[in-house]
Amino acid sequence: MQNKPILFMSPGSHHSRRVMLLIREMDIDVEERIVDVRPAGMGGENEGPEFMAINPAGKVPVLQDGELIISESNAIMTYLAESRGPTPLWPSDAALRAKVSHWQFFQAAHISPTADGFLYENVVKPMTGQPVDAGAVEQLTVSFHRWCRVLAHTLDTADYLVGNQLSCADLSVACAFMYERAAQLPVAEHASVQSWLRRIQGRESWKATEPPMQSF
Repeated sequence: MQNKPILFMSPGSHHSRRVMLLIREMDIDVEERIVDVRPAGMGGENEGPEFMAINPAGKVPVLQDGELIISESNAIMTYLAESRGPTPLWPSDAALRAKVSHWQFFQAAHISPTADGFLYENVVKPMTGQPVDAGAVEQLTVSFHRWCRVLAHTLDTADYLVGNQLSCADLSVACAFMYERAAQLPVAEHASVQSWLRRIQGRESWKATEPPMQSF
């Protein structure tokens, strides 16, 4: 009997969470192993030799399925959707799949770096006694509104990002907003984006993957 896949993850990681959402939406039998992830040089389990042998980048999530090891959250999602599907979360139509991938790349290149910047300025710096860089926050705000306008271009006329039904695109992008309130992301200024986000947050999969309180 083949062993079930192992997902090395951290409950407070938005990268881990998008994979965890997919697992619950598809009801995939996966063993989730929590990794004590800490910043470089802070003695986290992610920098230990055992984990580094699995992922030399020292980051989560990582999926181990037999001899196959995959890192990067969106790549893991693609593998699980294709190997454990079919699923409407990863459409059978090639054009729709390309659109899903488009939004996943958009999330990784634009939404996540901007949201993470807010988190660093508005949460991490105050926690560590560092002053907030008002100039950096201003630049992040400009970028955030730019990327939200791109999302709104679709969400103003549709409930979801691809094919007007829930897909991996929605799971990937929504997780970038995971610390919306703590990071002070100005989502409320984009009504359709906020409505879409609340729609995702109302799903049982989202509620089941809520991180512990100490994760901000």
